[in-house]
Amino acid sequence: MAGRQASKTIDSDKRVKQSDYDIGPKQYDFHTDLRYGKQGEKLVEEFLQTLSGGAFEVKTDRYRNGRMVLEMEHNPRRETDEEGKPKWKPSGLAVTKARWWVYVYTLDGSFIIVDVQRIKRYLKTNKDRFNPKKYNNFAHRSSNPSRGYLLQPEDVMDLMINPAYDTVPNIL
Repeated sequence: MAGRQASKTIDSDKRVKQSDYDIGPKQYDFHTDLRYGKQGEKLVEEFLQTLSGGAFEVKTDRYRNGRMVLEMEHNPRRETDEEGKPKWKPSGLAVTKARWWVYVYTLDGSFIIVDVQRIKRYLKTNKDRFNPKKYNNFAHRSSNPSRGYLLQPEDVMDLMINPAYDTVPNIL
């Protein structure tokens, strides 16, 4: 994924797209933009209504590195089977009933909110990188180790903006 770059202006009405974050030249239409804005408002209203029902799960990151951990299994109390192998149980994203996944990056107000189904579509679409054979181990020295996926900052950005994970058609 390309890094953020400044746009090169050709003239006052046209822009050349130089990165994945730039808006390419297009015709703007007030009514289309208004419909798109109304859809955004509806999404936020729906989100706020679901908050009172507890339809969200919050994960907080202490490390400020832009990564996102998606826990899929844990081993409470380091339980083992009769052969001494860890007994992993589904957890986190694998079992959540939440509609929204809230990932807190800093305690002073930096977090993202993603629909759980979007995250699952992201993982399914990228199953060559995100499958149980590629789990990362977390808190392996604790009494409750876990494992799952570690998304790098560029993965998080892809999850957030790539239309491949959309279910709502883009009206623009």
